[in-house]
Amino acid sequence: MTYSDFKNSRKDPHLQSTSKPSLVWKLIKGHFTGLALVVLIGVTATPSSAHAQGKVVQVQAPQDAWQVRSEWTHAIIKVIRDPNATPAEHAKALRGFDATLTAAEKGKLTPIETMELFGIFYVPKELQKKSPDIGLLLEMIATQATLGWYDALRFADKSGRAEIANNQAFFALPFDEDAQVVIQFMKDHPDQAAAAIEAGIQYAREKVGANDIHYDTHWAASYGLLRMQCALQNAKTCEKPKPQPVSEWPALFDQAAQRVSSYYRAGEVD
Repeated sequence: MTYSDFKNSRKDPHLQSTSKPSLVWKLIKGHFTGLALVVLIGVTATPSSAHAQGKVVQVQAPQDAWQVRSEWTHAIIKVIRDPNATPAEHAKALRGFDATLTAAEKGKLTPIETMELFGIFYVPKELQKKSPDIGLLLEMIATQATLGWYDALRFADKSGRAEIANNQAFFALPFDEDAQVVIQFMKDHPDQAAAAIEAGIQYAREKVGANDIHYDTHWAASYGLLRMQCALQNAKTCEKPKPQPVSEWPALFDQAAQRVSSYYRAGEVD
């Protein structure tokens, strides 16, 4: 399969298998228009770190399926960005990355994986346009951020949420060096930005209400002190945090929505 064939091979996907028109498709239609994904930003997978006697010790707990997939995505991105990779290696990596994008569009990736893809590809690609639709970006990001933090509130413990929000910079993942462009848009068009964020939150609410979720919602349980203790003990299986009662989930969604609304509307992405 040639690069040209690959560039033209994508179909019109539907974001997260819902009847609502795909938001991501508006961004990625014809997205492979240049050579070898020059918009990709480097990312690397890093194991957890623990401190012992003043030294940093790298530890690795058993990985969940989504973590294995995430590391694979990082690996193929590294190949795409490697100028010394062979044409065959580049082509194989591009096919792999295309498959990752397709999985994201179908809602099969966890929110943290999708938020990372925004920073790696979707946001830089959109900002290359003469008139980028930053409102659309904010809407899509707000949807994933709301779903992700809702998962964290339900299935992670306090230490896990702290790791997700702070160490993993979950809410800022889509922006990286492009943060100032988005912040400026929010300052110049506060009403438009606020409307986009609220629309994204509402879309997340509709998806939850319709049970239109196709990824592992327990992904957030992969973070926190329990996971660290498991890694230090070199255990083959890890204890998960206790999930919150189902009766509390509606209130937890409202908390997630409030967190997302406050974070992005306050311009905290910097």
